[in-house]
Amino acid sequence: MEENTSFIPEIYIGENGNWFINNYDTGVKARGDDGITPHIGANGNWYIGDSDTGVPAAGPKGDKGDTGAMGPQGATGATGPQGLTGPQGLTGPQGPTGATGPQGATGPKGDTGAAGPQGPTGATGPKGDPGVTGLQGPKGEKGDTGAPGAQGPQGIQGPKGDKGEQGPAGPVNIANNLETTEEGYALDAQQGNVLKEMLEENIIYKNVNGWHIYQYASGKVEAYYTDSRGDVALTGLRAAGVYSHNDYIGRTYTFPKSTFTKIHFIDVNVQSTGYTQCQVASSDINKVIIRVWSSYSTIVSGLTVLLKVVGRWK
Repeated sequence: MEENTSFIPEIYIGENGNWFINNYDTGVKARGDDGITPHIGANGNWYIGDSDTGVPAAGPKGDKGDTGAMGPQGATGATGPQGLTGPQGLTGPQGPTGATGPQGATGPKGDTGAAGPQGPTGATGPKGDPGVTGLQGPKGEKGDTGAPGAQGPQGIQGPKGDKGEQGPAGPVNIANNLETTEEGYALDAQQGNVLKEMLEENIIYKNVNGWHIYQYASGKVEAYYTDSRGDVALTGLRAAGVYSHNDYIGRTYTFPKSTFTKIHFIDVNVQSTGYTQCQVASSDINKVIIRVWSSYSTIVSGLTVLLKVVGRWK
C-alpha cells in the first residue's frame, strides 16, 4: 500500500467497481447487483423472473361513466353541382306471360230426339217329330272248334361216334424267370409284372437346350436342368417374418416345346456359398418362374439353380 501523508482519506470507485481508500481496494462493491425486472405474463399477471405473483397487471374495470350532453348541430354545407347524366341502362328481361282468362260458360244441351218404333218379333217355326230307332238284328251262332293237327313221327337216333385220341398233357412246370427256353414251362404271374416294369423303363433320352429329358414308354416324362448363375446381385425387397429378403424375382425357365402335356410337380433348389432360399413363383406346361432370396446379403456368390420337372408326355 502506498503511503499517504494527508490526514483526509481519498475515497473513490475503482475500475473494477469496488470502493478504494487511499489506493487500497476494499473489496466492497460500490453498486449492488442488478435486480430482476418485473414483467407482465401471457395470463396478464405480474411475473418476477419465472414466478407468477398472481397479481393482475391491470386494475379492475371501472363503472361506465355518464353520457355527455350532445353538442349543437353544425350548419348545413352548400349544395354541390349536379353530376353528369349516366349512360342508359340495359333493357330489362321480358316480363312473364299473363294468366289465362276464365273459360266461357257451356251452352245449353239440345233436346233428345224421339225413339223410333221397335220392329215385330218373327214367328217360331213348328218342332219336328223324332225319328224312329231301327231294330237290332239277331246274334249269329258260334262256330265249331276245329280238330288239332296230328303230330309227326320222331326221327331215328344215329349211332354213337368213336372216342377220339387223348391229346398231349399240358405244361405243369412254372418258370419264375425270363431266361428259361425249355419246352413245357409256363411263365409265373410275377414275371408278368417284371415285364410291365421293363416296358415302363423303356426310356427315350434327349438333350434339348440344356434340358435332360427322359421319356418313358408308360407316358411319364422327367426333365432336369442346371443353371450356373455365378455371382448374382439380388434386387428388390420383400418382407417375411422379421427379415428383409433381397429378391431375385422373375427368372423364367422355358421347357422344350411339346415336352409336357401335364405337369405333376416341379422341384426347385439352389446352391450357393451363402444362405439362400428359393421357391416356385408360377408354372404351366410351357415354363416355370422361380424366386430366389437371401436374408443376409444382397450378393449371392456361386449361385446354381437346379430344376426337376415331372409330368406326362402322352
